[in-house]
Amino acid sequence: MDFGQVLADFLANHPEEEIENMDSMDIANAVLLNRAHTYLNYPIYSIHLTPWKLYFDGSKTNLASRAGIVLEDLMGIKHCYSFQLDFQCTNNIAKYEALIIGLEMLIELGVQYVEILGDSMLVLKQIAGEYKCLNPSVAIYLVVARNLLVEFREVTWEHIPREENFAMNEMAPIATRV
Repeated sequence: MDFGQVLADFLANHPEEEIENMDSMDIANAVLLNRAHTYLNYPIYSIHLTPWKLYFDGSKTNLASRAGIVLEDLMGIKHCYSFQLDFQCTNNIAKYEALIIGLEMLIELGVQYVEILGDSMLVLKQIAGEYKCLNPSVAIYLVVARNLLVEFREVTWEHIPREENFAMNEMAPIATRV
């Protein structure tokens, strides 16, 4: 029987009973009552929620631009997506497009906790506010991405080496088949 059940049983059996003298009780009950008093008056709420993971990458070639994302759900299952971008853009804009598409998909799924992983130090540092965005055409994407980030309860991001970026690894074979 766990402590919570013991406490619930005690409170159920002693609904309005006041204990005037704790010294008259045996030590075990005194400890139990002290714990109950502490837990009831000073509850500790600690919940660790596992975030979804969003791997993103984008690339531009002479023939096409692509955005790739991998969404890793709470069970560790990876869902891979690749999108051909139907407009001319830079590598950085393709990376932002991938990030934005991934964030939009997570919002549609109702995800509240996300860990963003990408190999673009520039994009991640701009999102974090550590780097300034001096290119006006990229700044538009930065603003859109930041506006999407406020839809989540908790967001973390991490720069990962290129070889660990599932989005890049999944997208590379598809991107070469333009």
